[in-house]
This record gives sequence, C-alpha cells and structure tokens, in this order.
Amino acid sequence: MKKYSFVKKATVLTMAVMLVGSIFFSMPTAAYYGNADISPAYTNLATKNWVSTDSGTGDASLAVDQEEATYWDAGSVSEDSWIQIDLGGTYPGMKKVEVVFPTLAGEYNYKLEGSSDGEQWITLSDHSEEPITGGEDVLIQNTLEVRYLKATLLNVSDDAIAGISEIRANNYLLKDNFTVGADLSWDTAFLNNTYTTDSNTDVPSSDGRMIGTMQETGMTSARFRVWNEPRSENTGEPVTQVDGSMNPEDTLNKSLYADELGMNVGIDFHYSDSWADPGKQIKPKAWKDLPFDQLVEAVYDFTYEVTADHVAAGVTPYYVQVGNEIINGTLWGAEKVPTGLEPRYAKEDPTYTAQPGGELLWEYWGSDDPEEQAAYDEAWDRFTAIVDAGLRATQDASPESKTKIHVIVGTNRLAKTQEFWRQLTTRLKDDYQNNFDIMSISYYPEWHGTMADLSNNLHAFATEFPSYELAVSETSHRASGGPSDSGYPNSIQGQADFMIDVMRTANDTINNAVSTILVWEPAIWQSMFTPKGDGWYEANDSTRVFHAAFNDFILKTNDYLLTSLYEVPALPDTIEVLDIENDTLVDTDVIWEVVEEEDYSTLGSFTVQGTTEHGDVTAHVAVVMTVEVLQRLTNEKIESGDLSGPLVQQLENALKQVTHHLEKGSNKKASKFLENYLSHLNRKANKRNVSPEAKRVLTEHAELMLQTLK
Repeated sequence: MKKYSFVKKATVLTMAVMLVGSIFFSMPTAAYYGNADISPAYTNLATKNWVSTDSGTGDASLAVDQEEATYWDAGSVSEDSWIQIDLGGTYPGMKKVEVVFPTLAGEYNYKLEGSSDGEQWITLSDHSEEPITGGEDVLIQNTLEVRYLKATLLNVSDDAIAGISEIRANNYLLKDNFTVGADLSWDTAFLNNTYTTDSNTDVPSSDGRMIGTMQETGMTSARFRVWNEPRSENTGEPVTQVDGSMNPEDTLNKSLYADELGMNVGIDFHYSDSWADPGKQIKPKAWKDLPFDQLVEAVYDFTYEVTADHVAAGVTPYYVQVGNEIINGTLWGAEKVPTGLEPRYAKEDPTYTAQPGGELLWEYWGSDDPEEQAAYDEAWDRFTAIVDAGLRATQDASPESKTKIHVIVGTNRLAKTQEFWRQLTTRLKDDYQNNFDIMSISYYPEWHGTMADLSNNLHAFATEFPSYELAVSETSHRASGGPSDSGYPNSIQGQADFMIDVMRTANDTINNAVSTILVWEPAIWQSMFTPKGDGWYEANDSTRVFHAAFNDFILKTNDYLLTSLYEVPALPDTIEVLDIENDTLVDTDVIWEVVEEEDYSTLGSFTVQGTTEHGDVTAHVAVVMTVEVLQRLTNEKIESGDLSGPLVQQLENALKQVTHHLEKGSNKKASKFLENYLSHLNRKANKRNVSPEAKRVLTEHAELMLQTLK
C-alpha cells in the first residue's frame, strides 16, 4: 500500500490561507446577478401526511384541513371538548401556533398545551380566565421540542360555535438547527477564475475562490472528494498536476483552506481513480489485482492515511463519507455485469473485474432460487466488509469525526433503499459490532422524483431508523437552459425556489433528523454563477437563499379584534415578535393601511393589512352589533327631536334592562327586553312620538341586536 504524507505542504498552505481569511472577513457583501424573491422558510406542519389528530368528540381532522370554513365541532363545552394533534415527531423549530376559532366575534376560554412525549405537558397559552375572540398566534420560546399539541375548550360565549376552525403548527428554518454546504471539489481546478458576488468591474467580495465565495453566501460546510490516483477516464493516463486532481494532497489543501474560513469539512472517498456513482464503481488501478481480503485491507489503509493526514495537519473532518452513491455497491469486481458506463480504461482492461469486489446483486433480491439468494447474501457479505473497513479506519484515525454512508433513492425505488439500509445496519452490527452516524442521499429531481417524494423518503428513513442522522448530500437545479421537468423553471428564481424547498423539506423531517444539505458543485454543475467575461463569475441572486431562508425573527402575523358597528377599529400600534438569537419577545411597530368607513359600517368581518420591519401582518376585524350602538343611536334620535314624549323613557328603561342582563350573562332575559324595546317603538300610541326615519333605523338595529343575541 502506497503511503501518503502531505502534512508539510499543507502546513505551508495554512499560513497563506490565514492571511486570505483575514482579508475575506473584512469584505462587505455586494451585489448578486439577477433577481430572486426570497423569504424566510417555514411550513405549516399540519399539512404533512404523517400528522394525525384525536379528540374527545367530533371530527378532529377538520381543524387541520386548511379550510377555515370547516371546523372541529365539540358540540358543547364538556370534559370531552379537547383536540390533540400528533406531528409524528419532535420539532425544535416549531416556534408558532396559529389558532382560529369558527366564530370570529365569539368569546373563547381555552388552553393550548405542548408536549414532546404526550405525557408531560407545558402550557403554551392559557385563556382560562380571560377569553379571546377570533383566534391568536402563539409564539413559543425556549428550546421546547414539540410533538403533540392539545387545545381544550373551557367555555364559549352564547353566540359562539364550540369548536376550532384551524390549528397551524409552523416549523421554521433556524440556524441553530440546520446548515447548508456544498461539494466544492472543483475549487482548485479553476484558480484562474474569479467567483464573486460582485460584477467584473468591482473588487471581488472575497479572494475569488469558489470556497470563500460560497461561504460568503451563507454556506458553513464543504465536502471534498478524493480519488486514489486520479487518471483520465478516456486514456487512463494519470493526472500529473496536484491542483484540481482530487488526489489526497489536493483534497487536503482544500480542506485546510475551508477550515481556516471556519467551515466544517467532509471527506468523500470514491475508492476509485475517477468518478464513482450508481452507474460505475471502478476499482483503483493499484487495487484491481488484489484478492478480496487484501482489497479490504487496502480500503482500511487508504482511508486511515488520508484521514490521519488531515488530523495531523490540523483539520479534523466533521465527517468522513465511506463511498459515493453506493446504492449498487462499491469497488465492483468479478461479480459485476458491465453497465456500459465504465470509463474507457476499465472497459478495455478485463483485469479490473478479475477479482471479487463489492457490487450488490440487486437482480437476485427476493429471488426464490436458492443459488441466486445465496449469491445475493454473499455480495452483501463482501460489501459490508468493505464498508466496515472504511468505517474502522475513520474511527481509528479521527475518533471525533462522524461517519457517513451516501446512496440514492431512485424514482419509485424507496423499497430498494430501505432494503439497503436494513441489510447494511444489521450486518454491521451483527457481524462487526460496528455502525455509522449519518445516512445520506442525493436528490436531483431529474432522477429522484418530486419534492413530495423527497419528503416521503426522508420521513420513511427517520421513522424506521431514528438513531441515525440524515442528510441530503447532493442536490442542484439549473438557472437557465430551456424547459424544465422538475416543477421549477430553469431561471434564477426557479433555482432559488428549488433550493429553499429542499431546505424546507429537509427541515420538516421529524425529530430534526435532517440537519444539513449539500449543493453539488454550485459553481460548475447546474451553476449558481453567471459568467461576466475575463474569467469572472458572478453569484446568482439565488445564492442568497443560503442565508435569507433562515428566520431571525418570527412575527405574530395575525391579530384578532372586535369593533362595534360604525366604530373605527382600534388597531394596535405594535405587535409581538420572537427574537430567535436572544429568545425574547419584543414589540415591533405596525403601519396599517387606511381603513375605509364602509368596512365597519356593515355587520360581518373584514381584514386590514399592516407592515412591520419583520414582515406583513393581518388584522381580522369582526364588526358586531352591541347594545352601546343601539343606545348611541337612540340618544342621537332623542337629541335631534326624532324621539319624544313617553316613548323616550320607555326605550331608555328597556335598554337599561338589556344592558343589565347582558352584564349578568343572560342573553335570554336581555332578548326579552329588546323585544319590549321593539314593542314600544312600534306601538300605535307612540306613532306621534317617533319620526318614520327614526322608527326605521332604530327598528332595524334593534332587530340586528336581537338576532345577535339569539
């Protein structure tokens, strides 16, 4: 086994990178190419297909169906008037719950609680004493990880439906819970280019390298692939230069550079002299003639040497990835049926597959033929031995580093990937008393399905394998290039929307199982940069997604209030916002749009839009008929002379009784005196004491009041 020692050169590079890093951090962020509308990402978890509901009575699903016109109906307030939502797993980013009641003008006493296990409950909002109307947004502080939400109705006003229209559990993308990075292995192959967030007429915003510029856009981690002895896929001739070769020395140089910028570093072992992916896993030339036992030993030695050299140079990898997209195995050998995708040098040399290797024989999966089933199992034995060697080497060389396995989920092929994880985890534990930390997949919509497929796949892994971290280790989308089949246009906006949806989808996986995604070669493949001439490449505005998608402040976006008929609503001057960094609730000023008189001159409801420095808000205003309105109208008619004589005293006495019984909580008795009010108003003997117009107006509003009470 050839030994590698790159520590000396790497140490010299470290000093140079330290100088570059100090310059980099002083540079301000500048312009981006094109325009993309990007907002902080969040999801209403109640929309997820794995969420379930329960209640003491009624159909609880109607409270999470995204239709405010429908509602969970408790019938009446009792010990059974509760509803519970199971989000399927815990969510540390679930920082806001929106509750909407079916009667906007009704008064509701209720309690909202949260729990991580369904046993221990924490009160999120308590209105057992002071009722609220319409609904509320509840902001959640601290590090509470919620799985269950429970709302209990304690009392409702006579005019209110005992139920809940909607409960929205909003999960937010937060920097403490989620990171974004990229495979930036091509960095040293294009050192003559300048990658920047500036135009080509300005000073670069960083030193112009891919790694530094991607960190500037918000990325915090970098993965670097390593090839054993890189060679041309066409001729098979070795690559002689170091920069851009992907050999161990080149990989270490990039790792040092990224580490000095404060980025997490991951090593991606291909165990090949060129590309390894689901369609080709070709042994390195130096290993092709090795018997299987020696092949396993070579995997251990190479993994150990490269990883140990990183540690010795001062870069402890955050993770080491054992193999690249190894859903079909790795280091294919004598068991291999050619795919036609092999590099030319391997196609023309049958010795690459003369010795056994680590291909998985999926064509025999589930076979009834004993020989085929035996071959399937033997292939798994060989593959697991290879993976174990890589894992052990990593654990021995860098105990602090996590270990990662990287595969794919083909469209409609979830069952295959599930079988992969079951076989590998079981065999590692049973045969080698070994394990790994991170299960990861690639996601390219061209080959791996829709965003809904990605969501379902991640959920399936998180559910069946809860002890593993999950990651999306490769993803990308075009910013140009004609029609798109991905569901997102090939544009800068489409690129941004795709990226934010991948981040959102990953973040929405239960139990915070997915904590990172990696974009694959964002400067080269389906590029997030636009050429500006003379070797300058300006970052697309879509790259802002890697910082703009995160939430720093979470706003109460809904406010519910009542206003009496003909009365200008008293909109709040401020609204509450959760400051994520400090975990504190603060008030932020609101500027409301102008409310038109016609909005509050009719019974019913309307909305008012407002703006704050943290986003838009909506006031939901219920216009109600109150006894005060009728009293005011009555007084106006008395003062104008439209009411006179004994009728004045009769109406005032009736209204006093209405007010008295409403204060006592008796709508029934208040209704009786309203009927007396109407009777006095329409009595023939009082005809001369009321003008026709006053009679019409007061009768109309008294009937509205009566209707409200009943």
